Amino acid sequence: MNAKNHNEENLLYRLKDLIMRNREFDIIDFFSELHPADIADLIDNLDEQDKHRLFSLLDVDTASDVILELSDMSREQIIEELSHEQLTNIIDEMDSDDAADFIAELSDDQAKAVLESIEPEESEDVKELLKYAEDTAGGIMQSELVSVNKGATINGAFRAVVDAKDEIENIYNIFVVDEENRLVGAVPLQRLITASRFTPIVDVIEKSIPSVGPQMDQEEVAHIFEKYDLLSLPVVDENQRLLGRITIDDVVDVIQEETSEDLFRIAGLGEDDSIFNRTGDSVKKRLPWLYLNLVTALVSVLVIGFFEETIKIMVVLAVFMPLVAGLGGNAGSQTLTLIVRGMALGEVTFQNAKRALYRQVMVGLANGFAVGFVIGVIAWIWKGMPILGLVLGLAMIISIFAGTLVGVLIPLSLKRFKLDPALGSHIFLTAFTDAFGFFTFLGLATIFLRLLT
Repeated sequence: MNAKNHNEENLLYRLKDLIMRNREFDIIDFFSELHPADIADLIDNLDEQDKHRLFSLLDVDTASDVILELSDMSREQIIEELSHEQLTNIIDEMDSDDAADFIAELSDDQAKAVLESIEPEESEDVKELLKYAEDTAGGIMQSELVSVNKGATINGAFRAVVDAKDEIENIYNIFVVDEENRLVGAVPLQRLITASRFTPIVDVIEKSIPSVGPQMDQEEVAHIFEKYDLLSLPVVDENQRLLGRITIDDVVDVIQEETSEDLFRIAGLGEDDSIFNRTGDSVKKRLPWLYLNLVTALVSVLVIGFFEETIKIMVVLAVFMPLVAGLGGNAGSQTLTLIVRGMALGEVTFQNAKRALYRQVMVGLANGFAVGFVIGVIAWIWKGMPILGLVLGLAMIISIFAGTLVGVLIPLSLKRFKLDPALGSHIFLTAFTDAFGFFTFLGLATIFLRLLT
């Protein structure tokens, strides 16, 4: 990793040196040696003026690849300076799925102008893809694919691959269809290469290949790729007619996107939030969640205020209060993370939720007794008060058990109400574990004090 970072720093230093000396032809030669993703990384690290200048040096084919790899902020800055003609030329070089995603980010006026300017056939393909939500199979599929009729031979399939080589990248499978364009099966490229040229295509097809409908959620598509170790997946309509294909590179993007989305939602952030967003935009996105957190935190304040007399009698309770709430929150956070991840991967469903709940409750009880015993003994020895050790130990057991229980129930409840299981779940968990931890600890202390006085 250090070697990689060092190499990137060297490349950036070299590029900035060329920019400072206005060596544009050398910059063009420099870019010709790099992958589009590496060019995008370098442009992301430049100021806005240099981003525009260097992007304009790229040929259209390279620019179409680079602009897809840029950060959201850099892409927005560059798009603002591009004419409709430049945008059209760049989009003309993209695969249909990338073009559809890219056009969806443009303003209405820009999108309309581009759709009217690009090739009519490509325009129709893009418009068809734009009908689907961006987080569905239809939203990430591309219409470019290689397909042959089931009456074809291996030689005919070869010719179809050769004819498509300039327009389609990453050909993994040749799809076989009938006269109505219904999917019959697929032939992996490797099998095509090793088969006799005059063998009927139906003799080598895989008929049991999975397929998906265009409305399937992209997360479920990623699960299918993982389950069957796929490189590409056909998308079909309700009549099994072939609509397009999804390739592994798009699924990798989906996995990264879904992972980031879950992390953001757990923390109460928008999926498009960024450290480089405008201050006003970030405030508008984060402030509602902070207000929600404030309201839930006030519940803990009310709980503490309710036991104010108990704290006055035994002031030492205030020292250990954060400990009880913190451990309960940590235990709940561990469980919450596992459950949200399990639900995202399809491992945790409503069918096996009871078993997951039982297992986590057992873990919570075991951890609660282990931590409660240790902290109880420490409090007893440290403060010389057996009653404090007993109260703290019992409160810790209950708090960790409850945190673990709620760590399971919160995401399952959100899913039951058809909400994202990660949506602000950490905020709700913290609110509960804090208030419940304080209530348990101070409540037990109040009960035991009354029994002993």
